[in-house]
Amino acid sequence: MPTSKEADSEAIESLAREIKDISKVVRFDSLILLTYAAEAVNRYLGYWIKKYGQDQTRINILYLLIGNGGSLTPTSISEGVNRSKHAITRAIDILEKDALVRREPSLNDRRSLNVVITRQGIDLAKKTLPALQRASSIATSCLNEEQINELKTISTKLRKWVWSSMPED
Repeated sequence: MPTSKEADSEAIESLAREIKDISKVVRFDSLILLTYAAEAVNRYLGYWIKKYGQDQTRINILYLLIGNGGSLTPTSISEGVNRSKHAITRAIDILEKDALVRREPSLNDRRSLNVVITRQGIDLAKKTLPALQRASSIATSCLNEEQINELKTISTKLRKWVWSSMPED
């Protein structure tokens, strides 16, 4: 009878073979490679954003607000930055504490709130933009223009498909 350690070793070897076989399927392997690339990009951008005392979600919220006239509902923000409502609430709390946004009652619906960017939020977004443009240029410098356009097209298509295929909680 094999020992527990031997059984674990056999299970690991068996699973390793199965993973190797699955990774030969281009679609599975591509998705795994995409997750590795996404993690590297997130860490890289996080490094640049950390210099401004924020994280990627909070900076994305500021940019999203600016791109939408300066005001959105928390639900719209959640959808716009692809984060849970809970994560958005936490991020908005921090942004509000830092005086980068404020919550205001909606003029259209007294039951809901809008998140509004403040002058300090606009100033921070303006200050971070050159650093993020530089970081993006450096990160994508290994790609030519055609590859960048393909990356945008494929990423957008994949993101929309995955979000639309996501099971409801």
